[in-house]
Amino acid sequence: MSDKNGLRLVGGIFAFTGAALLAAAAWTGNQQIRILKTWPEVPATVVDSRVTHYVSHDSGRSRDTTMFKTEVAFRYRVEGRKFTTPSSSDYASSSYSEMKRKADAFPPGSVHTIKYNPADPNDVRHTAGYTFGFFFLPVLFGGMGLVFGGIGTVLLKVSGRAKVRLCPACRREVEKGQRFCPQCATPLDTLE
Repeated sequence: MSDKNGLRLVGGIFAFTGAALLAAAAWTGNQQIRILKTWPEVPATVVDSRVTHYVSHDSGRSRDTTMFKTEVAFRYRVEGRKFTTPSSSDYASSSYSEMKRKADAFPPGSVHTIKYNPADPNDVRHTAGYTFGFFFLPVLFGGMGLVFGGIGTVLLKVSGRAKVRLCPACRREVEKGQRFCPQCATPLDTLE
């Protein structure tokens, strides 16, 4: 494979990955906007509020990290039916104190407005809003998509500018370092 073809392949992979990540950003962002615009709101009483944790293994660093999330259980009514449903924070953090502050914002007995999925009232969002946390995944996917797409575009442009070596006799492309054309056996010393 010539250097030019290698650059094209790598550039194509990066560009495709970037496009896929941008598509994922658009899809997840659209889902979040749909929740904000179409899911009904209902007042809900906090039944329980706590910080939960799990252990995340980072194989690159060969160490475990304890991650924390806030979990809040709400009691509410939809069309006369009672529901009690847990809802987790939008993201996890290695900072216990950060998640504890979030849990403390929802003390048991307090009333908050939540959004629920009209197709499944047990599916709720207690942090729905135009906030970074609520749109974290679309922002992450979009940022990564721009980086991968940008790298892919640069590599594809560079591969298009790479000097092409042609055999003087048959005009077919030959790779750098070849002394004879693989098609017609013409000496290529004059191309250096």
